[in-house]
Amino acid sequence: MSAILKDPLAFEELCERVATAAFVGLDTEFVRERTYFAELALIQLALPDGLVLVDPLAIDVASLGEALQGPGIKILHAGRQDLELILQETGRLPSPLFDTQVAAALLGFDEQIGYGGLVEKILDVRLPKDATRTNWANRPLTDHQVRYALDDVRYLKPLHERLMEGLAEQGRAVWLQEDVAALSQPDLYHFDPAQLTRRYRQGSAMPAAAQARFGTLLRWREGAARDANLPRGWILPDAVLVDLAHRPPAHPDELTGRRGVEERAARRWGAAVCEALRTTPAVAAHVWPPSTLTAEQTALYEAFVSLVDARARRLGISASLLATRRDIKDIVQGGPAESLENGWRAQILGDEGRALLERARRHAQPA
Repeated sequence: MSAILKDPLAFEELCERVATAAFVGLDTEFVRERTYFAELALIQLALPDGLVLVDPLAIDVASLGEALQGPGIKILHAGRQDLELILQETGRLPSPLFDTQVAAALLGFDEQIGYGGLVEKILDVRLPKDATRTNWANRPLTDHQVRYALDDVRYLKPLHERLMEGLAEQGRAVWLQEDVAALSQPDLYHFDPAQLTRRYRQGSAMPAAAQARFGTLLRWREGAARDANLPRGWILPDAVLVDLAHRPPAHPDELTGRRGVEERAARRWGAAVCEALRTTPAVAAHVWPPSTLTAEQTALYEAFVSLVDARARRLGISASLLATRRDIKDIVQGGPAESLENGWRAQILGDEGRALLERARRHAQPA
């Protein structure tokens, strides 16, 4: 069974091969149960001359980032988390990219199809699933785990070839280029406070003052989790932040005894929570849109859903690939609409889509 590469000199030689390879299949394994940042535990690579496993627990893999800038296509499946890890560990995003899950969705496969399911449907190969819950940070890995890890990149190149054929036949290769270009933007992987209103919808039902406090607490917790490298819920759970937003403590000691707050957490975070609340602005930095739509927005939403569904059926793809229901609700409430204003989605929705976007801009509720 192939050994895992742990020697720094051998790794540098591997990076030279990666930089000039005609293609690179790429996957990662990580653990994140006890940390804020995912901990990279294994890198799998498929090159024209074979498959390689790299042990990032034993060597510094930073130089792989530069090697993955070579001209060969970098092939991943559902690669967003892998790309985030590569960026975190090397400071670079691989380029150029091909994501087999994204490509498959553009050809009418389920938008969330897994790697094993796609391999079976396209290549008629059934992969074992019994190592999906492996703790990849444990050493040594068994021969079975090594085989499983290698299989995760073994079929990326054949998938790429078959999917490219399908995209070319249906004239959708440009669609893929647009969608993987979005994955190549470093800002996608950086924390954006504005996204908290989308991730934590509880704020939409709060009074204005509580909403402002909730936003402040969410931003404080994000920073505390990053600094301590702990899961967000280990700082304070969501339900506790909601309670603190409604019933802000006047003194750190008041956290003790609150439902869901452990005594240790109260001691560690009480003063920081009170200080964050003390500096909360009168108006939320990022306002949650109302949980319900106005009559005009409801009409717009239904028209948008009808249009998106009709166009998706005609193309034989998932409607959510054009726009999710949440995307549409955000747009009719005045949220960003760039994904439907440009590129292949805008072309598919056509004049009807442009007219609906214009109506949404006119009738969005002010912040």
